[in-house]
Amino acid sequence: MKKTVRTQWYLVALTLLAAVLGAVLRRSQLLYELLPDGSLAEGSSLHRVLAVLSGVWLAAAAGLLLPLEKKQRWQDFFTPSVVPNLLQLAAAGMLILGNILLWVEGRTPVTALATQSPAVSEALSFMLAPLGIVTALCIAAFAFSCLRSRRPSPLLYMIASIYLVVRLIVYFQEWNIDPSIHDYAFQLLAAICCMLAAFQLAGFSFDKGKRRMTLFWALSAVVFCGITTADMLVRGSAHDTLVNSGLLVSLAVSSGQLLFTR
Repeated sequence: MKKTVRTQWYLVALTLLAAVLGAVLRRSQLLYELLPDGSLAEGSSLHRVLAVLSGVWLAAAAGLLLPLEKKQRWQDFFTPSVVPNLLQLAAAGMLILGNILLWVEGRTPVTALATQSPAVSEALSFMLAPLGIVTALCIAAFAFSCLRSRRPSPLLYMIASIYLVVRLIVYFQEWNIDPSIHDYAFQLLAAICCMLAAFQLAGFSFDKGKRRMTLFWALSAVVFCGITTADMLVRGSAHDTLVNSGLLVSLAVSSGQLLFTR
């Protein structure tokens, strides 16, 4: 039992270290080693350091998660505790505000020169903000259900998964125009991990949750959203900053609930 608790705190410490250190290194890379065209300045080395940090994090997280007890039921993790559910409501608020700003500002769909299906690209871009607001309401509904000790519908996180799939497609179409992966690598990793974490979280409402798998994706999302914070601060928009922060807080809270069971 003591060994398990120690492992849980190791995971917390490692996640915080990787997210904060990664954000500091990424900020330095964006400011000093990444040229406006996305190419690396001569003598750049931080891209290698960040790659090693990411690889070490993924390997260490996978190893530390192995000893955790397998539990599948929603009630084993998601309690009526006030603090985590209030934090989920705060995350929902950030997502709503970020997507309202996106809706007001609008998002220019990828042009026909960059995609084989410009009509689909336009439709997905139009859907992104409304889906984000609905997802925020789903996260809030999940938190309210937990506060009332009622099992939430799995549809709540399934809707969140759909939003994150659409978000990944829209953003990847934009990123794919840029020939340099150094511009968007960590945003891409964050988007993938958030999408997979939300999909896995839905399983707990069926009492078929996969604790270790869900934690791997959720903690990875926390790390890569944390690193992406540097992108938001250096050259991000207000709506992207709010959405990234909302996803970071929501998945950090869910990770804590899955780590420290009842």
